[in-house]
Parts: sequence; structure tokens; C-alpha cells
Amino acid sequence: MGILSIPYPELLRSNTIPLDSQIPVILSAILAAEEDIRTTTENEVLAPGVKPRQDSPREFVRIHRSILSSLRRLPTEILSEIFMHCSDEEDGFKPRKYAAVCSRWRDVALSTPRLWCNVCLQDEKTAPRSLFSLLSLQLQRSGQGPLSVTFSDRHSNNNMILELLLAVSHRWRSLDLTITSSQQRCICRSPSHFPILKRLSIRVMSSFNLGNLSRPLPLLEELTLEARYDIRFKLPWTNFTKCTLVQCVPSQVLEVIRASSAIAELSLFECWTPAEPEATETPRTTNIRYLNISRCTAAFTRDFLGCAAFPNLQRLLLDDFVDTGHSVQLTSLLTGSSGTLTHLSLCNVGVPEHTLIALLRFTDAVDHVEISWPWDVHTYALIEALTVLPGKRPVLLPRLRILSVTGGLSCRDDDLLEMLQSRRPVLERVELFYAGRTFFFDRSLDGLREAGLEITVLLDGPVDPLPVKADDQATFPIWESDGLSD
Repeated sequence: MGILSIPYPELLRSNTIPLDSQIPVILSAILAAEEDIRTTTENEVLAPGVKPRQDSPREFVRIHRSILSSLRRLPTEILSEIFMHCSDEEDGFKPRKYAAVCSRWRDVALSTPRLWCNVCLQDEKTAPRSLFSLLSLQLQRSGQGPLSVTFSDRHSNNNMILELLLAVSHRWRSLDLTITSSQQRCICRSPSHFPILKRLSIRVMSSFNLGNLSRPLPLLEELTLEARYDIRFKLPWTNFTKCTLVQCVPSQVLEVIRASSAIAELSLFECWTPAEPEATETPRTTNIRYLNISRCTAAFTRDFLGCAAFPNLQRLLLDDFVDTGHSVQLTSLLTGSSGTLTHLSLCNVGVPEHTLIALLRFTDAVDHVEISWPWDVHTYALIEALTVLPGKRPVLLPRLRILSVTGGLSCRDDDLLEMLQSRRPVLERVELFYAGRTFFFDRSLDGLREAGLEITVLLDGPVDPLPVKADDQATFPIWESDGLSD
């Protein structure tokens, strides 16, 4: 056979779908190449000294089979949705990766405006004018879709980029700001309006003043605020349903709750209590259904829980539960929400087991419990207390469906197995992390699995199903030119 003839060379370096009329021709070319491979193999056997052909029939077959692959025939609408599901607000440069793969992926990316609606600028090192051109191109590609904007440029006094973003502020749906005094003045002077803004995050600024952002915003529901300044009486928004506060003191948190009575989800991070005692607050009843207290000082947790009531609380996440002084306030919280609380998560538990067990007796409605112990803690009493002994004592957590325990597992295998069996059929899922136990290889759990209990046992911790690789951004700088100008 002579040199292989490529039937449709225009298909080789693209993801273009072959026409139905082209498929038989491609299949015929593949069959001819495979016949050539067989002939060449036979000749090599009969005449081993003959030099092999330079052109590669095997490579020809591989390339042309890829043209007929099912992935290439994926409908454009499906491919566009896949791109969307692989994107997130913190990764505004991913569409540029897609557009650089091949001509078809480029066409799909450029015809999907939603892909370009996440604008993430965090201390960019690109020259301002180049960055301005690239951002203008992205905004053009995004059509008129709502934008999620993350802006942090603490090392530049040039407001060119910020002014470009402010020109499309009517499209901002989510805004995350870390700004300098100059940038703050730029926002305050701007006549921009924000009619569809739903999420606002303010990380750093010199004072709590954002011009038109301080006016009533009809759709604003979520606030994240790092309160490194006085925020008293400066929150005009009354329709928040979700709020995250960082580095606040109890009085500031209570002021936010007082100003935003519709808050249903409240997350508190790195909050603290000042050395000078604050004025005693009258306990305030809230409508909060989800409360997350993480990396806050023990004094803050104690003071805050002591001056707020949560009768509608459904989910509680408490990190660094190491101070037995929390117990009084936490007991009051649990008893006050015992009929509604269904999800309890306690991390870095350092209180004695008997203290924890006593608290769990106030949580009869809870059906989902997550407990995380330090690696060097060994628990025995908790597993025994969770074992159901009919007629001998009240059942601890009678509605428990999901149990997740990280670390601290030192009970005997038989005790753990007895506890799991005693809680069937109500118990549906068990997760044991940092187990470090022989039952990791024990087949005795198979019977429970066959009976319908979902069991996860790992020698290490919970695994992030979509880990972020540290070198991704180094390999694909966010504003590196992709050569894909429209």
C-alpha cells in the first residue's frame, strides 16, 4: 500500500463533528490502514531485514478513530453546561483555558456568555493598560449577564480598572471588595447603582462608607463583613437572610442582628471579646436557623451565647469546643432550641466526654451529628452512651440518622459494632475518619452494609472531592494573554 491518504485533513486539528456522509469514508480509510499494518507485520516476519516504513499506519488509525469518538459528537449545549459546572466564582480564568483547547471548544466558550461572568481580580501584576484591555474583552464576552466581581488591588493607586467595573455596576450580582482609601473614594464619587446586587463582601477598607452601596438595595440578601471599624448604626439593610462577620466583638454582632432581623444564617469567624468589658446586653431573641461559630475566642463564644436566644435554630456548628465554661451557655442554647435543632457539628472537642454526653441529652430532635476530636484524644464513653439498651436507660439521640466521628476512636471493635447494630434501622449513615483501627479491614461491618447502613471508614480525614491544585494558577495566570481576541 502506498502513502496513506488523509480523507478530511480539516478534521484532524479540531473537534468538529464529522458529517454523516464523511463517516463511511473515514471508516474505509481506517480499514485500509489496518490492512496495511497486517501486511507490514507479515513482511517483517518473512523478511526481518527489511526496513520498516517511515509513515505510521498505527498513528493514522489512532487519529482517525478519535475523529469518530463519542466525545466529539457531544452536543454543543451539553458541552456548554459541562463548562459551566466546572467553573466557579473564584476562578474567573477557566474559560480562557477552555477556549485554548481547540477551535470547537473556543467557539462553545465564546458563545456561552455565562462563562465570562465571574470577574476575579486579586492583586494582579499585569500592567494596568493591558489589564484594562483584557477586562474589557471579558466584559464584552459576558454579554448582559449578571456579574460576580471579586476585586482586590491594594498596591495600585490607578483606578482605571475599578472605574471600568463601576461602569457595569448595574450588572453586579455578587461583590467582594478589598480596597484602598483611593479606591473607596472612587466608589463614593461614582453615580453607579446596584439594582440586582444580592451578595456583598467587604474585606478591607478605611471606614464604613461606600456611597451608593449604603442606600437601600432591594435584592441584597447576603453580607460578609470584616469589622475592623465601628459599624454601629451604619447598616441600612434590613433584608439580609445570610450574614458572615469576621473579627467582630459581641456588641457588633448584636448590632447587626438588631439591624437585620431577617437573618436566617449567621457565621462568625475569628471574633473576640475586648479586654475592657462591654455593657451588658439584654438577651436578644433571634430568628437564626443556622449558626456557625469558628476560630473565635472562648470568651467571645461565652459572651455571645449568653446574650442571644435561638428558639428556631436548626443547625449549629461550633469550632474549638474546648472550654467547659461554654457548657452553661450551650446548655441554655440547646434547651431553648431542643424542638427545632436537627444538625449539630462540634469540632476540635476538648471537653471531657461526660460533659459532651450531658449536653447531647438536650438534643432529642437532632438527627445529624458531627464530632471532631484532636488526634491524641481517646474516647470510650461516647460510643457506650450511644449504644441503645432497651428498657435500661433513655436513648441518647433517639432520631440519629447520620453520625460522623473524626479521631478519638479507641473503643473495642465489638463495642463499636454493638452500638451500630443497636441503632438500626434509624441510623442510615456512619462516617469514621482518622480511625486508625483494625476494623478498617474487618469484614464484620459487611453485614451492616448489606442491611442498608452506609459506612465510610478512612485511616485519614475527609477528602475534598475536587481539590484545588496549588500550581494551577502558576501554570495559567489569570490575565495571561491567550491570543483569542474577538
